[in-house]
Amino acid sequence: MKYSHEKVLGMLWGLHAGDSLGAPFEFLPPSSVWHLHTEIVGGGQFRWKVGEATDDTDLMLCVLRAIESPERISFDTLKTEMLAWFDSRPPDIGTTTIRGLRNLKAGLPLRLCGYVDEKFQGNGSLMRVAPLSLLNDNATGTYQGGQTFSLAENIETQTKMTHGHKNCVDSDRVLVAALKAVLNGYSKSGVYEVALNEAKKISPLIAERIQKIPTISWENLSTSGFCVDTLCAGLWAFMNYNTLEDALISVINRGDDSDSCGAVAGALCGAYYGASAIPARWLKTLEFREEILAVLKSKNMTR
Repeated sequence: MKYSHEKVLGMLWGLHAGDSLGAPFEFLPPSSVWHLHTEIVGGGQFRWKVGEATDDTDLMLCVLRAIESPERISFDTLKTEMLAWFDSRPPDIGTTTIRGLRNLKAGLPLRLCGYVDEKFQGNGSLMRVAPLSLLNDNATGTYQGGQTFSLAENIETQTKMTHGHKNCVDSDRVLVAALKAVLNGYSKSGVYEVALNEAKKISPLIAERIQKIPTISWENLSTSGFCVDTLCAGLWAFMNYNTLEDALISVINRGDDSDSCGAVAGALCGAYYGASAIPARWLKTLEFREEILAVLKSKNMTR
């Protein structure tokens, strides 16, 4: 199935916008009000340039480049892309992702690279998974010496290349289900129900957290790097605001893992409102704006 070009481009540009908007405020405490910071300004702990992508957008592009069609993803390509990025010495990379990519580089089987430990439940796979929503449910994943034969298997393989914990796999599955619902034109309440029902099938923990989203205030929203927190923060912003701009501004002003929470919210809101909803003043700053457009066009996966 091919989705609307406007929605898919909105999803990918929206992820980048949320990432770059939130990057300077990563690791900081919450702002005093939800709309204190409204612009892509650069700076922060890693001295980002205005509109520069962090690991969220960088790794999302790795996944996007590995998708050959709605029916096929090459994990060999994904491995090559991720290791080339790793070798480029990016300034900000999570501990769990580092460990997983070291295993990937050492040649471990893809699904054994990610650590399975209670300490390693970060959002490093969640922040990059959005392009997998473009795959059909029966898409094939190929890699040296093996194949996968469903979207769920492809998500699991993608996740476990760096993140082995079940909560990471389940968070990725819920986000992809939500994004596919958005791309298929569901209402916000419909997207919420899809996410909740997917969680109920695979993770009581995530289901319980999603059920609480309607009652959470901005002041009590958790935006940590724990994969379930990031997933729920993105869904919360998507559900609680009527524009992409307000949703992203609100979630990044909570600080903590602001870039990844902004990226997840941006993917959901961008897919829902479309690329034209991204403020022009933000869009013109994005480092990979044109590359995302070019890669997407080369794949011929939208209508």
